[in-house]
Amino acid sequence: DVARLVRLELEQFRVYSDLGIDVPPAGLRIVGPNGSGKTTLLEAVELLSTTRPRHGANDGDLIAHGSGLELGVAPYSRVVGHVSRGDIDVRLEVFVERSERRSASRKLFRVADRPRRAGDVVGLVPTVSFSPDDLDLALGPPSVRRRFLDVLLSQVDRRYLRHLSRYAKILAQRNGLLRQLAVTERGGDDQLVYWDEQLVALGSYIVAARLAAMREIRRFASDAFATLSGGLYAFNVTYGGSVDLPEAIVDSTAHIDTLDAAQSVGVRFEQQLRKGRQADIVRGSTLIGPHRDDLVMSLGDRPLARFGSRGQQRLAVLAAKLAELRYAQAVLDLRPILLLDDILSELDPANRERLLEAVSQGGQVLVTATEQSLVENEHLDHLRLLRLEPPLEAVTRESGS
Repeated sequence: DVARLVRLELEQFRVYSDLGIDVPPAGLRIVGPNGSGKTTLLEAVELLSTTRPRHGANDGDLIAHGSGLELGVAPYSRVVGHVSRGDIDVRLEVFVERSERRSASRKLFRVADRPRRAGDVVGLVPTVSFSPDDLDLALGPPSVRRRFLDVLLSQVDRRYLRHLSRYAKILAQRNGLLRQLAVTERGGDDQLVYWDEQLVALGSYIVAARLAAMREIRRFASDAFATLSGGLYAFNVTYGGSVDLPEAIVDSTAHIDTLDAAQSVGVRFEQQLRKGRQADIVRGSTLIGPHRDDLVMSLGDRPLARFGSRGQQRLAVLAAKLAELRYAQAVLDLRPILLLDDILSELDPANRERLLEAVSQGGQVLVTATEQSLVENEHLDHLRLLRLEPPLEAVTRESGS
């Protein structure tokens, strides 16, 4: 089965005041110069998938300039997606409204016209996106690579998403207490017991789920890199955890239920968290846990970020993204929608051909480019061409199939 977008509707969303697009089953080639709104279309699809703006943007940034003035209402933005998941059709809606305090906004979700929480929406329309910004996977801080895993696992495991959300809240509470204890210079062990128990219960599941996923992602990424590079280099990606785990526990995550694996992880996590309490108090922050973990990327036995060329780093990121696509499809038994945002211009012709061949194995694809020649390829010819022009003001448009 495949996931596909049937229709996309935007209202007061960035440069678009009113837009409706019918999307063919195979997908779209979206061509236009910079500033024409290509990325905005893919960002809207990602918002429906993950409920969050791309790359850490604020919710309020999604609202078109001047929105709500004619109607005399608060500035707002709305994205509606009509989505097919195998035999199931569903209507998703994300509504963002700016509050009286200009820096704040609220976000509401509806599924089949019924209000839902964000956690109920994530993953209903699974997506995998490639963009030039994804080079940060190789060169950026650990938080970028953690987010890569979190976005993927949140779309395939609702328990993971719930635990991740609660973990962030508990971590903030524990760090706040640590800062207080650093000022008062009291022992604080008794006060930390409750927060430690909560942090371990949630964090151990997150670590176990990541370890289990990484075994498959590592294999998929290695295979994809060999294909993209012509087999010239060996690419490896492993999980760099801050909780010291014996190899036996790491290996067990691939063979037993994640909840059972989390118990073994939790024993070690709790021991090390308790041992490091005084150091945490001195620093005013929690020094171990899934919020401190990383993905370690290497070519052979050498760190990719330090020793890989820019071309190798780019191929490694593409390999990681292809692994994301394969892993999501394997777990969901559903091929996610693939979003390629201006990535083709970043590749030489040989690697561009290898990538397009790798992603043309069925499923819906939305690809953007500044030049039509970039999407004139046998692997993309079955996608409908959609041309965009730079908007002078918020665009009102209807595009049919």
